[in-house]
Amino acid sequence: MKKHVKWISLLIALLLMTGCGDKEDASSEEQPSKKNSEEGTNEEIDNLNYETYLVSTVEERMQLEPGDYSGEKYKEEKIKDLINQFPKDLSGEEYYSRLLALTAEDYRNYYEFFNNVDTSFESASSQPGEIETPDQAEQHKVNIEILFDASGSMGALINGKTKMELAKNAIDTFVSELPEQVNISLRVYGHKGTGSDEDKELSCSSTEEIYPLGHYDEKTFNQALDSFSPAGWTPLASAIQIAKEDLSKQTGENVENIIYVVSDGVETCDGDPIKVAKDLNESDIEAIVNIIGFDVDDEGQQQLKKVAEAGKGKYSTVRNEQELKDYFEKEKSSLINEWFEWESENVNKYFQSESERVNKLFEVENEMVTLAQEEENRIIELSYYMEETLEIDGYDIREIARDLGYQLREYARDTAYQYREELRNKGYENREKVRDEAYEKREKLRNDE
Repeated sequence: MKKHVKWISLLIALLLMTGCGDKEDASSEEQPSKKNSEEGTNEEIDNLNYETYLVSTVEERMQLEPGDYSGEKYKEEKIKDLINQFPKDLSGEEYYSRLLALTAEDYRNYYEFFNNVDTSFESASSQPGEIETPDQAEQHKVNIEILFDASGSMGALINGKTKMELAKNAIDTFVSELPEQVNISLRVYGHKGTGSDEDKELSCSSTEEIYPLGHYDEKTFNQALDSFSPAGWTPLASAIQIAKEDLSKQTGENVENIIYVVSDGVETCDGDPIKVAKDLNESDIEAIVNIIGFDVDDEGQQQLKKVAEAGKGKYSTVRNEQELKDYFEKEKSSLINEWFEWESENVNKYFQSESERVNKLFEVENEMVTLAQEEENRIIELSYYMEETLEIDGYDIREIARDLGYQLREYARDTAYQYREELRNKGYENREKVRDEAYEKREKLRNDE
């Protein structure tokens, strides 16, 4: 019996020795895995390009690439594992650069934004009577051609003055008050021969451009007005047709052509002014045909209205000198209202442009300030961890983090503020310029007689 017990005890001892040997083997197998993990961490630390983050100015800092654990990639435990591998004999600046290499936020977009802020404003939109302001490279050209009826009926008297005298005075006033940018042409028709049948062919073929298309010159234009008198028939269709030739080269998106016909009656030379006006308007010239009917009978009014409609223009009739003055006063009032609208449109445009860019500056400023504060807070928090694990003084690290964080925030605030002030000043100057110009133009229109 004692023998059996002895053998059993020996067997148990052998089994226990075998188990211990297996545990030691297993332990030795696990050891390389732990070693590999430490080597991986060391390799990441060795490849940390912290020297790049030893910068001295805010501008240099803002152009750096972000750290591997910046923004949403921030992993506190992973970073602490890497911190555990830091040397224990570095300066605060060196520790800070290593933390920055791991956690640095990306300021490159903010740097680019602030260096490309545009504080300029577009020129004001087209002024009444013109399409582009003079300081713009490509100006819109406005051409006005006046077709003056010099048929014999224009010699009829109204309150002691001929229709032609009254019409000439009205046209001279109208042309002299047009914007300087507008080009003027004056073509007379029916100014040769007489109203007799014998002179019909001569008179119906008489149409002449007596003031070639160009800027208004008071002396030359008045000489042209004085060069003809009431004479023959009324070749209205022919005059409109030849006006098309006058304006044949005035085409394109930046050209506006307007024809004013001053007449006291219908076509008398067998032409078709309605068809000709329609063809002119639908051509590349795209001229509109406005007609001022001066003391026209009912039949004449009906035809002249149709001519204006065909030319996509408007027809206005006047019967005497006062109505003629009223017509141009109404045109003047209309232009005054256009200047009010122009002022309102451009003041609002400048204010909106200023507001949009000022608000954008506030938005970018706040984003960068928040980002800089977050980066600073993380580094300060990590510095306290380093004090505990590496047994170092983290005061210098925190001071550097606070100083650079402050500089980044002040950069955003100061730069955005300067741009906002510049935008506000320029916006105000542009609005005042528009208001002053519109006021001067309105006063000029009101005072011109």
